[in-house]
Amino acid sequence: MSALSDYDRARLIWTDINGVGRGIALPAAEAEHALEEGVGFANGVAELTLEPDLLDDPKYGAEGGDMLAVPDPESVRPVEWADGTAAVFASLTNVDGTPFDLCARTALERVVEDLRSEGFEPFAGVELEFSVMTEDEDGDWVPFNDRSSYDLDALDSGAGLIEDWRAAMEAAGHRVLGIHQESQPGQYELNVEYDGAVSMADGIVFARHMLKSTTRDRGHKASMMPRPYTGEDANGMHYHLSLWDADESENLFASDTDDVEFPAGKHPAGESGLSETGRHFVGGLLDHMKALTAICAPTVNSYKRLVPGIWAPVNIAWGPDNRSTVLRLPPELGPATRIEHRVPDSACNPYLGLAASLAAGLDGIRNETDPGEPTMENAYEEDYEMLPRTLWSALDHLDGDDVLREALGESLVDEFLKLKRDEFDRSMGHTSDWEREEYLDEF
Repeated sequence: MSALSDYDRARLIWTDINGVGRGIALPAAEAEHALEEGVGFANGVAELTLEPDLLDDPKYGAEGGDMLAVPDPESVRPVEWADGTAAVFASLTNVDGTPFDLCARTALERVVEDLRSEGFEPFAGVELEFSVMTEDEDGDWVPFNDRSSYDLDALDSGAGLIEDWRAAMEAAGHRVLGIHQESQPGQYELNVEYDGAVSMADGIVFARHMLKSTTRDRGHKASMMPRPYTGEDANGMHYHLSLWDADESENLFASDTDDVEFPAGKHPAGESGLSETGRHFVGGLLDHMKALTAICAPTVNSYKRLVPGIWAPVNIAWGPDNRSTVLRLPPELGPATRIEHRVPDSACNPYLGLAASLAAGLDGIRNETDPGEPTMENAYEEDYEMLPRTLWSALDHLDGDDVLREALGESLVDEFLKLKRDEFDRSMGHTSDWEREEYLDEF
């Protein structure tokens, strides 16, 4: 990463509990000073609702004072679309330097240290899906194109946008493995190569900021709303998780034992499979999956995605190269062995999503949790436990999960629950077009 002194100005970035990027623009000299002192913000801003507004009963009200956003000098990266500008990511502290209890980035850093204490170095890659919209003659925002999966015309019509996205991510130090049209009109997917867990979470926040900014510059709109259209597929944000040894030379999910069958073969060929460590990690994720859903699918709209029929996960099962399950073992094994966690959507706070998922996996390793046999069948048609069907139900599971509470911090979980229950309650005060069409003339 480069130094702040290489730039004229900087954007200091942190996220609230919802995962919305917030921050401030600073001249370079002030940004350098911020590395030492941090920048003060009213601590109640961490609890903003998505309206946005303040909760009726926040932990930190007008009397709560300041928190400090303390930049991480290892996170500096260029903002490709703004000349002479850097982005730098911050963790939040109290003014006395102690960790701020509602900082999601600090929660992830703490979980990473827990893993390191057990000899593991966590890595994550990501598939980020999003919707691109354009304004029609009536002023409505409609899908950017009318294409579907991997369509080449969508690459041509979006060539300028795609190059902007790729260039910005590459300049920021994240290798783009590919960008393609996803299954629905205007839907694209950005694949980013694995990185350290904290760096990847920073990269996801950067990608969201970048996608909105560069797409707006070309007269369009990018949205990470999980399901923006009725009848269309939805925007997921799949994590590809692996644990390595302390010097990052060996993937600890890899195994020389040929003990996993794949429906269409595997790569590389030969004797390879999933290690006991990897299996226990899967077991931990499955064991905590209902609670994880609250964090990984964190909006009312998220549950319009988690339904059968659109290749989204609904069954708490795992399988080799099986996209009908919540956890998929991809066929690239050996050093590339990883677990694809398919529940997170594009609205997920990446720090909380990764922290909770890694903490669940670590709990499985510590308890040697058996994940059960993987399925080669269509999990939608099998008898597995289901994910929660509503945000409220998922929040109840999170509320009762002591492992995730301890890993993330009691205060952070309590305020997350408070924010999301407020969001659910507000949604219940609104009547949809579907409800009017379904009920108005029948009763």
